[in-house]
Amino acid sequence: MTAMKETLPAKNYLDPGIFEIEQDRIFRSSWHYVGHVEKLVDPGDFFVCEVAGQSLIVARNTSGAISAFHNVCSHRAARLLDGEGCKRRFSCPYHGWTYNMEGELLRAPNAENVAGFNTADYGLKPCAIEEIHGLVFVNLSANPVALNTMAQGLKEELQSYSPNLPELQFVHRTEAMLSANWKVVVENFSECYHCQLIHKEFVNGIVEPESYRIRVHGLWQKHQSTSRTGSGKAYDFEAQKGTYAAEFGAWYLWPNFAFQSYPGGAVHVWKWTPLETGKTHVAVDWYFPDSDLRDWQRDLIRHHAATTFAEDIPLVESVQQGLGSQVYDQGPLMVDEAGSVLSEHGVVAIQDLWQEAMRSQSDGR
Repeated sequence: MTAMKETLPAKNYLDPGIFEIEQDRIFRSSWHYVGHVEKLVDPGDFFVCEVAGQSLIVARNTSGAISAFHNVCSHRAARLLDGEGCKRRFSCPYHGWTYNMEGELLRAPNAENVAGFNTADYGLKPCAIEEIHGLVFVNLSANPVALNTMAQGLKEELQSYSPNLPELQFVHRTEAMLSANWKVVVENFSECYHCQLIHKEFVNGIVEPESYRIRVHGLWQKHQSTSRTGSGKAYDFEAQKGTYAAEFGAWYLWPNFAFQSYPGGAVHVWKWTPLETGKTHVAVDWYFPDSDLRDWQRDLIRHHAATTFAEDIPLVESVQQGLGSQVYDQGPLMVDEAGSVLSEHGVVAIQDLWQEAMRSQSDGR
């Protein structure tokens, strides 16, 4: 029998100083999901995103490779681009310095009259980028370990459940602003101890709860369950044998990303963005083979937004309020040897990763 595990002390969810340290030791040194390759189909396609307070340009360059650069002019730090679009080159709105999608400086007005000026010295600062089966991730560290190395096996898992993921199209976003610390939110995602009490539509209409299991694989976790059968299904799965997994699968990747595959080939990705100590933005993006949705696909999106997604919001906000109580500091985590549907071992794994990161120095790891 393993020793009883306890939650992190409450101050770690409440202290703005700890939140600032997290930005440096966790979010500026981790891999972050920024988008799907459907936004980067043609050379010159780009979108601007923000990661841990840093604005980035993610683009497909003329050679066909995907690149990421800090969205700041090398001259006097003006912001270069906003939104998304397609460009082969672009100019700084402040003084007209012109760059290409390889991040190279092509032209700086009056450069020919400035002694020693060399455009090759003033390209945009690159950011590490990696694609995992159609999902694009970036890392702000100078020399990060490759995501495929850090999360071995994750790519193969996604390929097995959603083989056509790189070809899917974005169809809908469900989002909310949560009055809760980001750790409260991802810990809630990483256990199903509350599912049978709170998510009745999920456990009665989509999964077989007794088969639900969470397996920890270092930086990532896998949730798996056989799908509900019979007349109690929440929607018409229309499972296509040989193409889509008929089971439910979900994968959480440290620190703030998750991917879910519903029976019948419906997939969506989760991204939690910490904004303040007690404020987190959550976005769920749905992808399907065709933007012209079938009835069961629309039903699933509506069903998820009205049930599982909506039901979790008051839970995490209640926890955040309770963490501020003068009588609460830590509580027990309900971990059983079998790793059952009621076990909170996924939460333990997240808290272990958090403690390891917070012990490390800000050294670019």
